[in-house]
Amino acid sequence: MRKNNNIKYETEESKEVKKFILVVISLVAIIVLIYFFTKIFVTKDLVKGHEVSYQDGVINYDNLIVGNMLSKNDKEYYVIAFDSTSNDSAYYHTLISAYKNKDKALNIYSIDLSNELNKKYIDVNKPNLEFTSLDNLKLGEVTLFKVKVGKVSIYLTNVEDIKKELAI
Repeated sequence: MRKNNNIKYETEESKEVKKFILVVISLVAIIVLIYFFTKIFVTKDLVKGHEVSYQDGVINYDNLIVGNMLSKNDKEYYVIAFDSTSNDSAYYHTLISAYKNKDKALNIYSIDLSNELNKKYIDVNKPNLEFTSLDNLKLGEVTLFKVKVGKVSIYLTNVEDIKKELAI
C-alpha cells in the first residue's frame, strides 16, 4: 500500500496575500460595526426610522436689531424694544397688535432684547437714551422710539407713556 503524501507548501507570497485579505475583511467589519453603532446609539435612526422634514424659511421684516433700527425705508415709524423672554412680553405684543389694528397707524417694528446681537445695548439699571450714535445707546426693560427720516424724534420708557403715544 502506498501512502499519499499531501503536503502543502505555502510560499511567502501566499501568506502575505492571506494576511492582506484578513486585514481588509477586519477593517470592513470594524467600519460596518461603527456605522451600526452610530445609527443605533447616536442618531437612533436604525430603530425608529428617520423622516426628513423641511420647513420653509420665513423672513420677518417686523423684527429688527438695534444696529439697523434707523435704516428702514419708511419716513416715519415706531420701534419698540423689549425682551421677548420677559414676563411682560405678551403684554407688549398685545400693545403692538392693538396699534397695528388702528386706522392710519404708522409701521411699528420690534427689537428683541434677548437676541444676542442686541445684548450689548442693554443696561436695565442705567439706560442711556440720549445718544449720539447707536454705540452709546443703552436700553432698559421697554423703550418706544419714534423715528422720522432716520433720526429718533421721541423715546419713551414708561408703559403708560407708550400707550398714550400709540393712543391705545
